[in-house]
Amino acid sequence: MLPLSERRPPGARRFALSAWLCALSLAVLSAVVLAVTPPSRAAASAPTATSATAPASATSATTSSLAPQVSVTPFKARENYYCTRIPALVTSTTGVLLAFAEGRTRLTTTGCHDVGDNDIVLKRSVDGGATWEPLKVVVGAGDALAHGNPSPVVDAASGRITLLYSSSDWNRDATKPSRSGFARTVHAVHSTDGGATWSAGVELPQLKAAGWGWVSTGPGHGIQLDRGPHQGRLIVPGDHTAGNNTTAGAHLSYSDDGGLTWALGAITTPASKSGAYPAELTVAQTVDGGVYVNARNSEPTRCATNEHRLETTSADGGATFAAPFTPVANLDTSPTFGSLLRLHAEDRDGRPDRLLYSGPARLGPSPLEDRRELAVRSSYDEGKTWKTVGTLISPARTGYSDLALLSDGSIGVLYETAGNIPHGNVAFTAFTEQNMDAAATELRRPRTADTRGRAPGEPGNHAIIHGGATLGARGGGKAMEFDGQDDYLRLVCSPSLRVDDQDFTVTAWFRHSATTGTLPIVWAYGMPGTDPLKKGRHFSVRAEPGSGNVLRATVGTDIGSTEVTLPSSYNDGAWHHVVFTRQGLTIGLAVDGGPPATAVMPAGSSAADRNLTPAAEFSIHIGARPDFPNQPAGVAQLFRGTLDDVRLFGAALTEAEAAEVRAGSLAVAADKERLRLGFTTIW
Repeated sequence: MLPLSERRPPGARRFALSAWLCALSLAVLSAVVLAVTPPSRAAASAPTATSATAPASATSATTSSLAPQVSVTPFKARENYYCTRIPALVTSTTGVLLAFAEGRTRLTTTGCHDVGDNDIVLKRSVDGGATWEPLKVVVGAGDALAHGNPSPVVDAASGRITLLYSSSDWNRDATKPSRSGFARTVHAVHSTDGGATWSAGVELPQLKAAGWGWVSTGPGHGIQLDRGPHQGRLIVPGDHTAGNNTTAGAHLSYSDDGGLTWALGAITTPASKSGAYPAELTVAQTVDGGVYVNARNSEPTRCATNEHRLETTSADGGATFAAPFTPVANLDTSPTFGSLLRLHAEDRDGRPDRLLYSGPARLGPSPLEDRRELAVRSSYDEGKTWKTVGTLISPARTGYSDLALLSDGSIGVLYETAGNIPHGNVAFTAFTEQNMDAAATELRRPRTADTRGRAPGEPGNHAIIHGGATLGARGGGKAMEFDGQDDYLRLVCSPSLRVDDQDFTVTAWFRHSATTGTLPIVWAYGMPGTDPLKKGRHFSVRAEPGSGNVLRATVGTDIGSTEVTLPSSYNDGAWHHVVFTRQGLTIGLAVDGGPPATAVMPAGSSAADRNLTPAAEFSIHIGARPDFPNQPAGVAQLFRGTLDDVRLFGAALTEAEAAEVRAGSLAVAADKERLRLGFTTIW
């Protein structure tokens, strides 16, 4: 007989253990950290866009911690399944809390994969989430199909809970799993006893239009309209692809008989998958009886935008969309699913109209690295604007989340989290609105400007400030001070920050007096040996008073690393100017106009072998080294000292040009300048 840790409910299959899983289990968060820490001590002067006044408790940053009523992990990695993902949360009419997720089995080489023998599983709680009943397999216990995207919705009149989900077969190849060539379909199951038992699954072919390939539901909860001409209607969002997977779109499905029968409603005009398009929708009722729709921006070139959410509305009960999807402004987040929840309607409870949104508060393009800092934010104008002040739920790696109101009026959040990746476990926390507002803090991290000259309409590569890095004096100007504890800057990827296999130059002023440690000045892209997406691609410049007292610069490609050093870390407390260049295969490092130390990179057999930039999304760190496994910070080796005038050029500067930069010229190679952090302001 299997040990309890490896058993699965009847009809379930065992998963295989692996060394990776064992490592993951050590890194998994056994308890959800709920300390609320302001993202920065630096003052931010940019106003928050709003057209409504928030309660006083939600308008000023605090250092209070969120006081949850409950903080547990209903679904743990290796407990019945290799991992669980894609949470969905609803409360029944009798107050039973139902937490759904995908139970994913282990494949040979791919870990927690979207494709495979995946089931839809459920845990119920009758005490507000404090304890949970044993896991129940709602869909998939008797087959090996790929089931997913649970989207439950509750009918208030009958108490019936309907779960929409999508299913398909797959190639059964555990090393290269694929759904290609297998039809994806929408199905429903129902419960009339609060989720204790469920009907058999029924396919709903009418929810997949002709010509669609992929079709999905939710994920996350659906809603029921309780006002307006369509009062009582159930709405579940979804997304789809068409045109042989070249176009994509969003849609709404609805039921007017408590979930027994369903029809397709609103459908977007097909959008090319080469640009921005909506997916993984979440919906909330507006006070006029309409529907506010918020979606993940599935732009495939994630570095092309910092706007990772899209939105629209429906004025006719979900039958049509009122307008095309447009970007959600001023909502810092990463590409992931987020959840909406109607908290108040003033005409009914006397409290200001309020919608909640849960999702990562870290701005960044990576669906792996930047899924962290789960927070709840508020809109007091029906989704037109979102407050930058909100409540941090967890500073750790966190992915998809779903919100629900509990029977006592508390707010529940079911969300993905783990150790060095943002998913694996599904955790739950619940808290009162009062505690949520008491722990409100400014979630938007301040920025410092890219001050180079730019063409009209060209965006700046502004740096995000982490920790409490602040401006200090340098001569008649300013410079950025780093405390070596948690201060660093991060540049979110943009096409202009790619150096690829081309020549480039990094210049910076630096000052420090450290006698120990490693102090990164600039570290672009990944860290060799720790980041599975970036491999070894990077470049860096760092002072190393604790490692031979040298100044070191490195470059890395898929085929190896090359470094060059100078015989001092320049830790005399004085200002020094560093220049790091790549010209062809030669890298050079010079300080204060002195002769460069040089080294030659390996040529490899193609341009790809000489490429320093990851193919997908990336970040550039100023004052820190990225450290993928290091959680929750994600960085290590922080700079202690002061930096100024950090520049990146898409060319190898000559010694004369580098001297002009050192002298303060702003006109050097202006057409090749990609970045200039002059550290003049913080906003």
